Order: sequence, then C-alpha cells, then structure tokens
Amino acid sequence: MEFSKNVNEGINESKFAYHVTRRKNLTSIKIKGIEPRVPTDYGDNGDAKAVYLFKTEDDTKTALYQWLGERIDDWEEENDEEYDEIVLKINIDGLEEDLIDTVEYEWTCLVTIEQSRIVDVIEM
Repeated sequence: MEFSKNVNEGINESKFAYHVTRRKNLTSIKIKGIEPRVPTDYGDNGDAKAVYLFKTEDDTKTALYQWLGERIDDWEEENDEEYDEIVLKINIDGLEEDLIDTVEYEWTCLVTIEQSRIVDVIEM
C-alpha cells in the first residue's frame, strides 16, 4: 500500500504526529482517511470521538512500551488474536486549529485526517 511521501526535508519534526492503528485498518484509511471514533479496541469507555495522535515518535514508543502496549496485550488476550499494530506518521501542517492539546504527549483531532497527510507507515 502506497501513501503520499513528503519530500520536503526541511519540515520541522514538530509538524508531524503519530497515530497507532491496526494494520487491517490501512485499506479503509487509504479510502476514507483516519476518521474520528471512540476507541473500542482497548481502553476504558468515556474516550471522546476523535483521532488520537502522539506528539513525537518517542511519545509513541513510550506509550507502546508502557500503558498502550499493556492495553494491546490485554486486548489480544481477551480476543485471542494479534492486534498487529502499526504507526502512521502524519503531516499536521495546517491542522493546528483542529488539534486539542489533551495531555503533554497527545493531541486529539476532531476532524477526519486525509490519507494524503500520511507520510510513512512505521513498524514498531
């Protein structure tokens, strides 16, 4: 699956965010983009309908090695299948007005993120 590649080497790293999703979602994402939703795959109820974005690659790795990784492990145990997560690197340049600064390591985005903003699919 090919996504748009950002060839501008001069873009500041702060113009990117990272979204964790299941590999099986890539086909839908390629067609519809990343749509806001209430996370149902894992975690507690009460989450907002949004696209959840980590602010840095390090924040993403930390979450996957800690709390988010634990949630994914629990989900895998409960469902007896592999979650098969991947990380999407997203160009957020121009989306700043749609991002809500929820916690120090995460933004929520209340609008659909277009497929063309995905600049890389990262295996973690």
